[in-house]
Amino acid sequence: MIFFWLWALTAQHLLPLVVQESGPCLAFDSIIVDLGKAPDGQPLHHVFNFTNKGGSTLEIREIQASCGCMSTLLTAKTIAPGQSGRLDVKIATADVTASSRLLSQTVSIIKTVTVTTNDRKQPSVILVLKAVIAPEIVLSERSIDFGIHRRGQEISSEVLVEITPDKPISLSGATSTDDSVMARLETVPDSGEKKIKVIATLKVTAREGQHQGFVLVNTSSALKPQLKIPIRGTVTKSE
Repeated sequence: MIFFWLWALTAQHLLPLVVQESGPCLAFDSIIVDLGKAPDGQPLHHVFNFTNKGGSTLEIREIQASCGCMSTLLTAKTIAPGQSGRLDVKIATADVTASSRLLSQTVSIIKTVTVTTNDRKQPSVILVLKAVIAPEIVLSERSIDFGIHRRGQEISSEVLVEITPDKPISLSGATSTDDSVMARLETVPDSGEKKIKVIATLKVTAREGQHQGFVLVNTSSALKPQLKIPIRGTVTKSE
């Protein structure tokens, strides 16, 4: 009987102390998210759900995104014990892939959001978002190389341009910054105008020496209004 009384007394006094001393505890459903593949220019969006599993109020003190291409929206800065919240994160892919458009390559991105709270055991939590961004326009080659040829020869080379099927993009006005090079567009048959050849021709009258410049192609894309394809070649003396 005495043992039971001591046990009950201990439980009565210590249990409230345990609850009172239990601080806030931030727990996210997931901290690493793979958003998969997305087309260039399409904003990415994810909602991180979290819960305060501690015994006192959780305070969200700071939300820090890893770059200016991101925006965040928090449902509440204080979360009571047992309650949940949401952190909405958006990524503007038109900003993060800007440098890649020169080469028309897919881009793997990794962005983070650091959440700082009054959780003493883990004052900062880093959330990670991953994705692969596919460009609207893909080039089969990065440049056009005519090689080395004798003067008086007409040499042609081409680059295939492929447009993402769901993008209403058109090409027009192929020109060359080198007067010795002609440029034109040719649509691949049965491609629905989604595959276009950019054909560059080094003229018979091309001067001797090295030739460098660009083939410029206008597009209706807001992200990539002009393709700039480097060209190079060397013309030697004719026999």
